[in-house]
Amino acid sequence: MPELVRIVGLHACASRLIAALLCSLLVTTSAVADVNTAEIVSTTTRAIPNCLKWKLVGECFWLHCDLISGCSIRVSAKVAHYRPDSVVSVYPHIDSHPWREVKLVVRNAFRAAIPSLGSKYASWLHGNGPEPAMDRFDSASNLRYFESDLVGHPLNEIEFPGADYICDSVTTPLIPHYSSLVDLLAWRDPTIENFHRASLVPGLREVGNWPVNTWGPIYPRSGWINQPSAPKAAAVIAQRAADIAINGGALRVRNSMSGGRVNLWPPSGIRENDAGTAKWQMLYPQKENRCSVFGTNDLNSIADWGAHKVDDENAYMWSLWRPYKCCPRRGQRFLGSDDVRGYP
Repeated sequence: MPELVRIVGLHACASRLIAALLCSLLVTTSAVADVNTAEIVSTTTRAIPNCLKWKLVGECFWLHCDLISGCSIRVSAKVAHYRPDSVVSVYPHIDSHPWREVKLVVRNAFRAAIPSLGSKYASWLHGNGPEPAMDRFDSASNLRYFESDLVGHPLNEIEFPGADYICDSVTTPLIPHYSSLVDLLAWRDPTIENFHRASLVPGLREVGNWPVNTWGPIYPRSGWINQPSAPKAAAVIAQRAADIAINGGALRVRNSMSGGRVNLWPPSGIRENDAGTAKWQMLYPQKENRCSVFGTNDLNSIADWGAHKVDDENAYMWSLWRPYKCCPRRGQRFLGSDDVRGYP
């Protein structure tokens, strides 16, 4: 019962932290860091030919009425494509955050909010507890710790040519939809989700093909992971953060994404190893122009998947591409739609 009381208290505090995050966006100034917003947009745009996968999938039907010609049924094309709706960053501590502007947003907001957390929980922001203090990596056990956040992709602000046939995103540009610094207790204490079925059954919800090739489990969805390869560990952490932000879960703190509308069908969820729910494009430390899922089997390869992706600061960043369906509005009332071609 005391633990539940602490969790409820932290949820109340989290709402204040999210508000601080949103307000601090208005006062962002320049700072030294690795990647800025313009670079993220540029790198993501270069991947459009490989990742968009635009397709005509069906039709939408609308009732259109006017005073001159009366009422008629109009048809618009229903399209589907992947779009980069968020950026997921993974980093050991806030000073190593790879995104210049977001690092300032998060750091300034939490410096202002630390007094409301109390001394015990405030110390967790600096890497102390609830596990023994460590330098975020124990080489003897391959135990690593990362923070992570999922932020609305800045490309959502840009109007594309033929915008009627490019679907809107359900994320808000540059707004955090998940931050492990807000989800304070559950992210640092794996026991919060230790009794979830996926935590109890070996091989359930694994990134990779368990037991032959596994990068790490999704559950418990915390910042701790046993993995000798830092890039693979960061990829699993990114998958966990996206899973919380998109799929939710009991006692998890997130800024929910806005739902669809009658002529927009956003992706319903995310699942590891399934390109039909989401694909990843690395933005940092490598700038990639393609999308893929995590979990590559590299046992027979000369080089490990993460061999050329190691960063000195152990900071990583990806664009998350997810499949959307939509159709332009062609009347006052939506009557329905059909899908005659599957997607993706």
